[in-house]
Formats: sequence, C-alpha cells, structure tokens
Amino acid sequence: MIGQRESSLVLRLRDVGEGKILYDTSFYIEVLRSKSFAESFRSRYEADIPMTFFSSVVVQELLAGATDRLKRAVVEALYRPFVNSRRIATPTHSVWEEAGRVLGVMRGQRKDQVDRLAGSFVNDLLVALSARAMGARVVTLNSDDFTPIRKYLSFGLEILKG
Repeated sequence: MIGQRESSLVLRLRDVGEGKILYDTSFYIEVLRSKSFAESFRSRYEADIPMTFFSSVVVQELLAGATDRLKRAVVEALYRPFVNSRRIATPTHSVWEEAGRVLGVMRGQRKDQVDRLAGSFVNDLLVALSARAMGARVVTLNSDDFTPIRKYLSFGLEILKG
C-alpha cells in the first residue's frame, strides 16, 4: 500500500510546491484493490506528495465504503497525514453553489442522463470544482464522469489508465 511509510509522507507534506494535485476516489480505490497498481504507481505518488491535497469529498466516499474497523483504519491511514498537515481540500459554499448551477445546466441539456447526474457524479463534480477553486488538477481513473464534466467546466484533469 502506498501509505506504508507514513513518517516520510508527513515530512514531505510540508513542502508544498507549484501545481497542486487532488487524487480522486477512483485512484485510492485502485490502490487499495490492486497491489500491482499500487506498486507501479508508488514512485509517482511519492514524487507528487509535495503538491498533493486530499479532498474531503474523497474522504467521505472512501469511509462510506469502509465497512469494518480494519478497512476504516486503512482509509484513515491514507488521509490522516494530510489532515495533520492541513492539506485537506473542502468544498466551500461557492463551490456547492456552482455545483448546483452546473448540475442544473447539465440536467437541462442531458435529459436522457438525469438519473446518472446524482450521487457519486455530484461528488466528482465537487472534486472538480474544488480543484479548480484551488488551482489544482484532478488525477483520476474515472474518465466516465470527469470527461463529461469537462465539457461544462474548465479544470485541470489527468486521466490515468488502470
């Protein structure tokens, strides 16, 4: 797991540079599910740590999927260094307001997809808007949600291959 060397992560979190990054939930889920993905991406993630913030939306999604004490502990180990270093990105009122506006436009233009524009899609929109507000790019494996969002909203996006 990427979070194995927590003490080195905590030290490196204090070094914030240019080009902020928000990893999306899909990235962390793949890290937790696939040891080979986690190992192949470890050096990149560690290099990104000085620029990485953890989204409170991602914390909520990961904890919602953590169905027992052990899983919660693993999830908490992922985000706790960011809490301790005050590197949590939380949607502001204006981000929530903008999410409502964008969803309204999308629902008006994509009536065939209204059911899809709820739940986790709203969370992805909040991550995208939070990233834009703080000048960060979203790094994700979830092209199905973030690509359509990009048609309505300008924000930095990097889509990874799983």
